[in-house]
Parts: sequence; C-alpha cells; structure tokens
Amino acid sequence: MHHRTLVCLTWLIIVTFASGLRLSKLETRPFHADEATGARILSQRLAGDYQFNPNHFHGPLLSLLTEPLARLRNETTWQSLSIETLRLSPAIAGILICLTPLLWRRVMGEYGAALSATLLATSPMLVYYSRMYVHESWLALFGLLGLTFTYRLYKDPNIKNALLTGIFVGCMFATKETFVITLFAWVVGLVACFALIQINRNSEKQKFTNYLIYAGLASLSALLVSAFFYSNGFRNPEGITDAFQTFLVYETTLGHDKPVTYYLSLLLWPKHLLGQWWTEGTVFLLAVATCVFAAGSTKLRSAIVLIALASIIQVGIYSSIDYKTPWLMLLPWVHVCLLAGFCLSVIRPSHRITQICIGCFIFVALVYQTQQSIAASQHFENDARLPYAYVPTNRDLVSLEAWLFQLSEMTPAIKDQTIVVIGHGYWPLPWYLRMFNRIGYWDQPEVKMIDAPLVFTIPDSNQATNALLCDSHVAFPRGLRTNVSMTLHLRKDLWTTWIKNQP
Repeated sequence: MHHRTLVCLTWLIIVTFASGLRLSKLETRPFHADEATGARILSQRLAGDYQFNPNHFHGPLLSLLTEPLARLRNETTWQSLSIETLRLSPAIAGILICLTPLLWRRVMGEYGAALSATLLATSPMLVYYSRMYVHESWLALFGLLGLTFTYRLYKDPNIKNALLTGIFVGCMFATKETFVITLFAWVVGLVACFALIQINRNSEKQKFTNYLIYAGLASLSALLVSAFFYSNGFRNPEGITDAFQTFLVYETTLGHDKPVTYYLSLLLWPKHLLGQWWTEGTVFLLAVATCVFAAGSTKLRSAIVLIALASIIQVGIYSSIDYKTPWLMLLPWVHVCLLAGFCLSVIRPSHRITQICIGCFIFVALVYQTQQSIAASQHFENDARLPYAYVPTNRDLVSLEAWLFQLSEMTPAIKDQTIVVIGHGYWPLPWYLRMFNRIGYWDQPEVKMIDAPLVFTIPDSNQATNALLCDSHVAFPRGLRTNVSMTLHLRKDLWTTWIKNQP
C-alpha cells in the first residue's frame, strides 16, 4: 500500500508540474501567424461552415478538439474567441503526453516510466509548443499512443491492440499529413524487430502471419477513423478524397529552407543566447546510454530497437527535407524522451557507481530543463533570439489592437466600413482586426480605397499604396512579424478626431 501511494504521489507531482509549466499566462505571448489561421478555421467550424480544405490546412482534429472548449467558455464567433481558450487545447494535449509513459511502466518499470514522463514534462521545446495553437502537440500525443499500441500489437497480436493502434494512427492522419513519416519509421523499426527474433522458427513464422492479419485490421480501422473526421462524420464524403489529395497538392512556404544540420543544432548543440545556454542534449545522452546498456537486455531489446530506429529515421527524413520549422521535431522528440527513460531499466543493479552517476546526471538534467522551460515560456517567449521562437509576431500588434479599439470607440461608424489590407503574407493581422465587421484583402491598391478609414499594406505593395493615399491618409510604420513590417494608413479626418480627443 505504501508503494502504491508513493507511485500515485509521484505521478500527481509530475502532472501538477507539467500543468503549471503549460497553463500559466497562456494569453501573454502575441498570436502567431499559424495560430491565427487555425483560429479562423475554428471559427468556421463554430459557425457550422467548416469543410476540410486540402490546400495545406492540415487535418480537422485541432479545430474539432478545440470546439468544445470554445463553446464551454461561450466563445462561439470569430470575434469572441480568446487566445487563452485556443491555447488551452494544445496545453491539455501536452499534459496528456506526460501521462503516456504510464502505459509503458510494465515494460520499462515504474522508475523508467516516471523518468520519461518527467523528461516530457520539462522539455523546453515540448513546453513551448504546447502553449501554442498549432497541430503538433496533438500529433505528438496521438503519435506516442500509436507507438505504444503498435509495440503492444507486435508483442501480443490481438483484436484489441489492433483496433487501438488503428484508432490512434487514424487520429494522427486526421491531425496532420506528416504522420506518414512516423508511420514509415515504425514499419522499418518493426521489420528490424522481426529480424532479431529469427523468423525462420515455426513459432515465429506463425506469429508473423498473425501479425499481418491484425496489421490489416489496424490499417482498416485507421482508415475508417480518419475518414470519419475528414468527412465530418461521413456527412461530407468529398472530405475523404480530399484527405488523400493533400499529399498531391502539398506545398511548402518559401523562406523556410534550412541546412541539414538544423534540427540537430536546435536540440543538441549548446547555444548561449539571452544570457543562458540552451540545449536538450541531456535527453539525447540518456537515450544513447539506453542503447549502450541495452546490449545485455534481451527482454527490452525489441522495444528499444523499435523506438531508437523510429527516432533516428524520423530525424533523418525531416533533416533531409529543405523545408524546416522547429515544431516538426515534437513527434520525433517524444520518441527520444521515451527512449531516455529506459536507461533506468537497462542498467544492472551491480553497476552501483554507474547508477549513482546516472542519478546525479538525471537530477541536473531535469533542473536544467525546467529552468529552460520557464525562461522560454515566461520570460523570452516572443524574443526572436529564442531558439524555439520561430518568426514571432511583433508585440506592436498587441498595442495596435488596443489603439484600434480606442479609435473605434471614438468613431463607432468605422466598424461597419471596409477596412483594407493590401499585399501578401499578412497573417496574423486578421486576428487583430477581428473587431471590424468588414475587411477586404487586395493584391494591389485601387482608387476606391481613398475613402477607406484604415488601410494596411505589406512591404511588397507599400510604394504604390503610398502614392495613392499620400493626400487622403496619414501613414504610420508598424511591426507585423520578425523582420516584416507593415504600414498603417489612417484617413486624415479620423486622425484629426483622434488628436482632438487626446488629453
């Protein structure tokens, strides 16, 4: 009884700690461009106007899982949505990720599972992106659950494990199309596992045949689950074909090309920025220790081979693709964190000195990770120098939103007039303009815009717009994203009204 109480208390502490890191001050960071596009899709779902679009909008599960939270908080329109509600959804996924090692405790032991959970809870990258309204936290959660039941299916082929594997793989598919990379990595890992058990033996031949049958059942259930979500509960059958069309029309945004070493540098190479060192290399070292000490562990060999190979293959494929963003590493990294927990399971009790050294290293690693997580999510969350702050939104937009609200209070009529946005790459600006009822988007300026109360221009259209509006509007430079500015053109009569109302 005492042991069970201690175990329960340990997991309660882990969950509480993970929750504190992920739920505190969710609303303070300016809204990212990708978050704003996701919020717009959610507003369509809330309005009953959602249909999956295969043109690089990822899967429907993020908005579907956020919808109940928005309705519970009575945020049912584009205008009423809040940053806190939106980010609460991935934060919940991030907390659930930390509980997933519970499903591995019979494989890796209580201590190993707790270590994996703590590494997941304190990882600065996982903490940072679980506080951001993007797909990756949910993808990482479903991926870790899918890995869990894929391994269980390998060890014990049966209907239950096959169905659960299929359900979580289907959820991965319905979250983001990049799941195929992870699925491929698992298949390679499983093939390697079968190669280790000498498949020429009759008993193993039968096991392999059974596995193929149950793998087929898992595949069928994955397709049905993903089809259900993509088709809005089979109400929109075209969504099923659109889900596969995603792979044919998939396009990457320009400007995200990185060298092949980008991810390894992001996670492992120590960087002295913002007055401190940033690295998650300690987790990698624990994962390497697992692989080294696993040589003498026959019992855990298949699990370690599967997770290690899956981790290596995912990082290798993502690194070979020119298009790179830091959040793409969330799913591979949860594999590495899980693998690192096995180090407590493969070290022999006779290796007393090794155990002490590993224990001290783990303590230092956890403290260091926690410090980085707090700094990344509470102090430097929007600083472009932070390794995880990828193309952050300029804080100027937050003050601009407050100023526009004051202006609309002085002149309520502008809320129903057309606000003009000219140029491309304007996200997350629509989020900060959602107080206005009519917003139009143009590639180039037009003469009729002279009467518009507010005109926002992105750099590629600044020159033409300035020439058109120089007599009718007052121009103000404002920030948009890192290294991307915009210009606000305010109609002169509104500028006069604003000046007159200042104390």
